[in-house]
Amino acid sequence: GLQADREADDTEGVDEDMIVTQSQTNFICPITQLEMKKPVKNKVCGHTYEEEAIVRMIESKHKRKKKACCPKIGCSHTDVSMSDLIQDEVLRRAIESHKKKRRQSD
Repeated sequence: GLQADREADDTEGVDEDMIVTQSQTNFICPITQLEMKKPVKNKVCGHTYEEEAIVRMIESKHKRKKKACCPKIGCSHTDVSMSDLIQDEVLRRAIESHKKKRRQSD
């Protein structure tokens, strides 16, 4: 129907819209419980964290010769490494635009 046609035309912007319309809990780092400024995504399990927090966590675990588990509750990824992390530009932009909207409505 109509929905499918619209999606076919607009596959480019779909991801960003989806993130923006989902609840703001996606903006919260599972480690710091604060809104992320530099979100990085785990390529393996797809979860996102504040870059500094996950890097610190991985480094401190590795210093003790332990594996860093994904801090997202219920995730079974038990060996997060630096190479699993990629910048999450889409989410970063979504957070930026969300902040702007929030400032305008204040």
